[in-house]
Amino acid sequence: MPETTQADPDAAVKERKAAVEKKKAEHEKKQQAAAEKAARKGSTPLMRQYYRLAARHPQALLLFRMGDFYETFDENAEKVSRILGITLTTRNNGSAEEVPMAGFPHHALEKHLPKLIQAGLRVAVCEQVQDPDEASGVVDRDVVEVVTPGANFHEELLDPKRSNYLAAVSFETAGRKEDRAGLAYVDATTGEFYVAECRERDLEGLLETVAPSEVLLDKRRADRLREALGLPEGEPFDEQRAFSVSEQEDWVFDYDFAYETLLRHFEVHSMKGFGVDDLDVGLRAAGAALHYLGETQQGSLDHLRRLRRHRREDFMALDAETKRNLELVHTMQPGAGSGAEGSLVDILDETRTPMGGRRLRRWLLRPLQKLGQIEKRQNAVEALVRSRRLRENVQTELKQVGDLERLAGKVATGRAGPRDLVAVKKALGRLPGVAALLDDESCDTLRELSENLTPCAETSDLIGRALVDEPPNKIGEGGLIREGYDDELDDLRETAKGGKQWVAQLEEKESERTGIPSLKVGFNKVFGYYLEVTHTHSENVPEDYIRKQTLKNSERYITPALKEKEEKILTAEEKAQRLEQELFTELRNQVAAQTADLQLNASLLAMLDGFASLAEVAEREGYTRPNVTEQRTLDIEGGRHPVVEA
Repeated sequence: MPETTQADPDAAVKERKAAVEKKKAEHEKKQQAAAEKAARKGSTPLMRQYYRLAARHPQALLLFRMGDFYETFDENAEKVSRILGITLTTRNNGSAEEVPMAGFPHHALEKHLPKLIQAGLRVAVCEQVQDPDEASGVVDRDVVEVVTPGANFHEELLDPKRSNYLAAVSFETAGRKEDRAGLAYVDATTGEFYVAECRERDLEGLLETVAPSEVLLDKRRADRLREALGLPEGEPFDEQRAFSVSEQEDWVFDYDFAYETLLRHFEVHSMKGFGVDDLDVGLRAAGAALHYLGETQQGSLDHLRRLRRHRREDFMALDAETKRNLELVHTMQPGAGSGAEGSLVDILDETRTPMGGRRLRRWLLRPLQKLGQIEKRQNAVEALVRSRRLRENVQTELKQVGDLERLAGKVATGRAGPRDLVAVKKALGRLPGVAALLDDESCDTLRELSENLTPCAETSDLIGRALVDEPPNKIGEGGLIREGYDDELDDLRETAKGGKQWVAQLEEKESERTGIPSLKVGFNKVFGYYLEVTHTHSENVPEDYIRKQTLKNSERYITPALKEKEEKILTAEEKAQRLEQELFTELRNQVAAQTADLQLNASLLAMLDGFASLAEVAEREGYTRPNVTEQRTLDIEGGRHPVVEA
């Protein structure tokens, strides 16, 4: 009997990894060459740095941090000036010609960023990554984030009640799946990640169902996507669609590269465990989407914990015309614009949380097709219609939860601030109450929901012990860690507090010692602590006072004892601030370790919020439960149209 041999899976993995590394190296080499070529446009070190960074992100507008401002140059400056309505100036470029420049204060980023994105731009945010005092030449800078329509965490750019999907589309080029298209979509703010395949003629309907904000595409396949969407050759996508299209390098959609990207992220040897291993075309899109997020967000994506299969047979596909005619999420009423007011989602949305609103919207855009799933949803809504008290109590609890789904995403990606963690604690604190309300419920759907809630009591307790009840918004502002949480921090605070008390008492002591009643102790960032004496009493100044600054009506002095105490105070405060930041980062990492539980709780609460919303509207409007069967019969008696009635 002849020997049989099996392919070595480890060898296959090594081969794929080698192919990935080769492609990445070739890309980085080309990118570096382009950056160095672009840098030669600058005649000063600063401008060479700018051109080098801009060349690394050719599809984005670079916001270049200079001190307290974000600056833009050349044609980017002209765009920014026009879009934001700010003054266009020029900057010296050494021996080269002056270049156009436009900028705005760094604290105005959240104000201006939405305008730039809404204008169809992608924005690369470049920060100073080195302390200017430590720089021997030009301060080191790097791009820390690329903000795009489908890849961003900025609340100003997000609709609280709408998912923000980044999608990627891939096409089969040969073989038995030649007419197949792959689609992956991911919401970076919540961690949802799905993949699907369909016939090319069904792609438009699938995209309409998902409703992404941005679609990634192999730049060689642009005409194929136009054909699938029914667009004329060469016509821009953005003018006809609600999403923007970002064309990517072809190698990003290469199967080996995409597959290895997914394996590395999920830390697995195969995608079989996710039930998607047979979706070759879809996995190309999934890998491309994951790569794009990694390149743009420059941070952890640990909250993308699972790649799920989008089962098209579970949902009814609704094309754009059907959604428009049914006024599901936008009204057709004259003068109503493109808003949701008066649409079906507006009428049915009585949710108490943003994530519940997103779930309800998704239900409307993706109607269920399987009878069992439909009846489970109906059973939950009916139970909440029959018990108004239960529904109202549930909604009272939900109102205190907030957007746990997006909070979990911020925690996992290292973007959560002190107030975000307190909001997580507040949300977790409502879980026992919700579970208790549903424990004795006879409806299986609601009871199972309750049983799957995970209180995360230890996480909630940890946040409560670590953070004050009302912390500052930013970590660097200090005063966020609760007294008693860390002994070293308490000691440093006590040292700083004791020093300040000594300084406060110094004014009275020195006034008595010198006989100068108007003597004041002050502080500024330039000179630190000082003793201020008016010129009227200059003859009473002791010999141990050292003149530091002369003002119009007074002199400022220091003493060796005052400077010694100042150093202790400032050193303690600096150490305390640094330690607070370390303690907060450690706390956030500990909470991030519970991301899976946070996401599960958020999903269950969003579902419950959707049920309660439908129940409230049903009771208010007198809606009845339809009897759904497998038959093709449609029998409506006394039918009413919610949108028409509104």
